[in-house]
Amino acid sequence: MKITLFQIVELVIIGIIFIYLLYYVYTVLFDKAYQPKAWQNAVKNGNIAHALIKLERNYPDKIRFFNFWFQVERLKKENIPGYFAELGVYKGDSASLLHLMDPGREFHLFDTFEGFTQADLAGETGKAATYTTKNFADTSIEKVKARLSSDKFVFHKGYFPETTARLENARFALVNMDADLFNPTKTGLEFFYPRLSPGGIMIIHDYNPDWPGIMMAVDDFAANIPEPLIVLPDQDSSVMIFKSKPA
Repeated sequence: MKITLFQIVELVIIGIIFIYLLYYVYTVLFDKAYQPKAWQNAVKNGNIAHALIKLERNYPDKIRFFNFWFQVERLKKENIPGYFAELGVYKGDSASLLHLMDPGREFHLFDTFEGFTQADLAGETGKAATYTTKNFADTSIEKVKARLSSDKFVFHKGYFPETTARLENARFALVNMDADLFNPTKTGLEFFYPRLSPGGIMIIHDYNPDWPGIMMAVDDFAANIPEPLIVLPDQDSSVMIFKSKPA
């Protein structure tokens, strides 16, 4: 059987793809170069839950993951009081790993659990301008509750900030915001920042030019607080706000 030049080229391409696939699988499962030494030591000393180790292996954004871990470890070390909170829960991916990093902390979850509202979509630009009320609607509070079964989770279903009743005097140590749109990001900053414990942290996802609404909400808010913004080199350029401690 005579092999044509086209077939040879095709076999070479398939071989290259196969090699890259093997390399990817290897780096995900076995290559530990992306793991900080502090994490490796904590795993070695048995200080990391097996479920969290498993999540780390499969989490696609290692920088984001380990920033979460370092910040939670700092909060524990410095005994920063307050709840954890997340605005923009979707299916519970981030909430799941943050809870495993500090399972004793009460954790408040804010989401419609039904996707976006039309009112919040109006006027959006960038990637958010392509969204409809069907985006992120493939979830439900029942499914997320089944996944996040700890009694430390407190669910607040509905339109934020209307779902913050009885939390006027609450204090938060960590707030993770992944709301995608201008309005919920703006109202989230306005609600959580005054209630953030000194030494506490807010982490806002998607602070990059693809999401101009988020950048506008964060920049407008940051112009009126004393703390600087700290931009992270994770895949979607999260930004952090540390609440200053008294001098």
